[in-house]
Amino acid sequence: MTEQDKTDETLDESAATKGEATEQPAAKAAEAPKVAAKPAAKPAKKEKEPAPPGGPPTAVVEQKRVPGSPVVSRRRVLQIGIWGGIGAAVAAMGASFVDFVYPRNVSGFGGTVSVAAVAVPSPGQKVQVPAGRFWLVNLTEEQGGPGLLALWWKCPHLGCTVPWKPNFVWPDPTTGADTKGWFRCPCHGSTYTHAGVRVFGPAPRPLDTMDLKIGSDGRVTVNTGDVTPGASDNPERAVRI
Repeated sequence: MTEQDKTDETLDESAATKGEATEQPAAKAAEAPKVAAKPAAKPAKKEKEPAPPGGPPTAVVEQKRVPGSPVVSRRRVLQIGIWGGIGAAVAAMGASFVDFVYPRNVSGFGGTVSVAAVAVPSPGQKVQVPAGRFWLVNLTEEQGGPGLLALWWKCPHLGCTVPWKPNFVWPDPTTGADTKGWFRCPCHGSTYTHAGVRVFGPAPRPLDTMDLKIGSDGRVTVNTGDVTPGASDNPERAVRI
């Protein structure tokens, strides 16, 4: 073997040795266990929003009261005062209206009027009672009684006050004889008997009568709010004493 051949052989071995050395690290690298990759960081959790209050959509949620705070606000107190005052005023007006339409315990005209026993006229006589706007008449049998009758002094024609004319003479329709003493309206001449029955004039009916009661002590009570339209049966309405 020549010197040249030894040199070439040495070079070939060196190259082979380097090739093996190069392959070993690559194989080791291939045989090395794989390391698992770290998972990516998770995003931070969002805070949960508070759940809406339960109940229907129209439910009112009362706020928690802070200790020391007023139970009712100043505005609420003012509202209660204003609306309470308005309500009281309306109630007062309503009560006044009811009391006006339906009066209670009223005395005088529109209510009850009392006539003492000593002031009651004797049979055949009559007395004017201004407080009740009526004539209290004590009828005899000849006048259609006997008994007491309360005649409203307002003429049914136009409302004129009808006076008693003791000296006025007019023919009695039942006998035709002139008779002295009649109720005579000064406005249009309507003429009435002792019992208020119309005998002449434009009045559409006899004088109206009022409810009358006689007490055990002789006192007469007339309810001027209880009026009955006059008619030919006025004498029959007389209350016996």
